[in-house]
Parts: sequence; C-alpha cells; structure tokens
Amino acid sequence: MSSTKERILSAARELVEQGNGGTPNMSELARAVGISRQALYLHFPDRGSLLLALVADVDEREDLQAEVSAMLAAPDAAGQIRAWVQMQARRNPRIGPLARALDQARHSDQAAAAAWRDRTDNRMRGAVMAVTRLRDEGRLHPSWTAGEAATLLWELTSFRVWDDLVNESGLTADRYVEIATVTALAALTSPLNDLAARCSPALTGTG
Repeated sequence: MSSTKERILSAARELVEQGNGGTPNMSELARAVGISRQALYLHFPDRGSLLLALVADVDEREDLQAEVSAMLAAPDAAGQIRAWVQMQARRNPRIGPLARALDQARHSDQAAAAAWRDRTDNRMRGAVMAVTRLRDEGRLHPSWTAGEAATLLWELTSFRVWDDLVNESGLTADRYVEIATVTALAALTSPLNDLAARCSPALTGTG
C-alpha cells in the first residue's frame, strides 16, 4: 500500500474515532490528510471504496486473520463457538467507534451500508462454518435448519449484542463470553418445540 493510502486510511479512522459517530465525507478527509479532493479520488474513486478499504485496513491492523485461524483450530464446534465469542470480546472494544459509525450511518448512506454488509457477510460465513461443524458432530438438533441455526449464531455474535450486554448492561467481558456461548450451544443442541413449550407459560403469563 502506498504511503498516501496509508495516510488516508489512518486519517479516516482518526476522524471516525474523534467524531460524532458518523463517517467522514471526502472533503473532510482530504483536508485532514492535507491533499486535494482530486488527489483523494485518485486513490479512492468514491466513499464506498474508501469505507471498504478502511474496514479491511482495520482488520489487517487488528490481525483478524490470526484470530480466525485460532478459532478454526478449536478441537470441536463448541470450542470454535467459544473462540469466536472470545474474539468478539477482544476485538470489539478496539473497533467499536468504526462499527458504531457504520451502524449509525448505514440506514441513510449507501457507502456505509455496503461496508456494514461486507462485515456482516463475513460473520455469516463464520456462522455457517461453525454450524456445519456442529451438525457434522451430530450435535445440531434436527429441528433446526442449518440456515436458522447460522442466523441465530450470527446474531448472538454480533457487535450490537456485545455492545448492549457489555457497554449498556455492564457485563464483564468474561461473563459475556460465558452467556453468549452457553446460550448458543443450549439453543442449537435442543429441539425447537421443547424450547417453545418451556417458554410458553412465561410468554403468556400462565402456568
């Protein structure tokens, strides 16, 4: 990567972390780097390409690949799911400002939405791998479809669930890991109809 691109991406991350929760526009970023907008567009033709490059750069700086390799090296599916939740607990405090900025902006900003989808699509691939392993080990209950199971795991390991449990509700990182891991495994290894039956009295206020 050229030194100018590195400066641009570093400045973009700084603007996100120092800002009000949004993502920088191209004029603001060009001023921060000390280059013209035209020079900025030579490196990134639009904000979409900039934000995708930014999230990829953050992943590289935070050594995401090493984290994923450690997760895949787990001895079984349960260990893989725990390792994945532990990865969220370690990484999310460091990437929090960028994740919140993308989440906030994605509803009205197509570039931010594309960068957000890129991250969530990667997590879904991880969820599918973990669920496939759980099924191959004979632990995924047959009342779950693979798609339903992956979607639940994808949500339980999301940034927003971590943010709510740790930053809003005050759980420690270790407690978050235990709760998210046990919840995922308890749900996915149990029959859906039994879970629904156990929940019904509480949901209806009877029993």
